[in-house]
Amino acid sequence: MKNLKVLLAILPLFTIACSDDYTAEITETAHRTESAKKFGIEPGNPANPFDIAGSIHNQILGIINETDFNSQSIEEIAILIDSVSSAHPELMPLASGNNLSGRLSEINWIVNNENAITDVLTEGTMGESAKANFLTFVNNLSLVAANPYEDIHSVIVSYEASTLANTGFSDEDKRIILTATSVTRYAAYDKKRKDKDWENNVTSIAATVSGAKQNLVLGVKMALTVEIYQSNNPTQ
Repeated sequence: MKNLKVLLAILPLFTIACSDDYTAEITETAHRTESAKKFGIEPGNPANPFDIAGSIHNQILGIINETDFNSQSIEEIAILIDSVSSAHPELMPLASGNNLSGRLSEINWIVNNENAITDVLTEGTMGESAKANFLTFVNNLSLVAANPYEDIHSVIVSYEASTLANTGFSDEDKRIILTATSVTRYAAYDKKRKDKDWENNVTSIAATVSGAKQNLVLGVKMALTVEIYQSNNPTQ
C-alpha cells in the first residue's frame, strides 16, 4: 500500500506533464500512433460504434505502464485505475459514478473462476442466441492467438460486422458484445506491439462483459483491473 500512496501522490504532477498528450480527440489520436506502423494496421475499427472502449483501455494502460506500479492486490490496482481515470477526465466521457470500489468482490470472483465467461454470460442480460454466439467467438479466438496481429484484428473485425448485421440480436446484445470485442482487439494490439505473447484472455473478456452490463466505462475499468492483476500475478 505504501507504493500505491507514493504513486497516487505524484499522479497530479504526472497528469500535468502528460496533459498535452491526452487532450486531443480520443477517436483520432488513439488510432494513429507510431506503433501502428509496426503492423501496417491500426487497432481501431470505425465501423464499431463502441470502439472508443478499446481506445480508452489502451490509453489508461499506457499511463500506468509509464510507472513502476507492480502491486499484486486487486484493491490497490482498482484504486489506481480509478485515480488515473479521475485525473484524465477526457479518457472517461461517462465516468460519473463508475468507481471500482463496489465491484471488488465481483472482480475477485471472476479472477478465481475457471468458468468465468460462461457464468458471467449465464447471469447476464443478453439474449440466449447472443450468449451462445459470443461464447463461440471467444472460444475460437484461441485459434489465432499465436498468429500475427493482422490475423487477430481481421477475425475480430469480421465478427463485429456479423454482430452488427445480426437482426436476432437486440441493441443491448450488440452494445455489450461490441464493447468487449473493442477492448479485446486493442488489448491484443498492445501485447503484440511489445513482442509479448498474446493469449485469448477469457478472464479479462468476462470482466469486460460483466462491467459492460452497466456501461462501457465500467467494462473497460474491470477489464484493466483483471489484466494488470494477472500480469502482476503470473501464476494466476
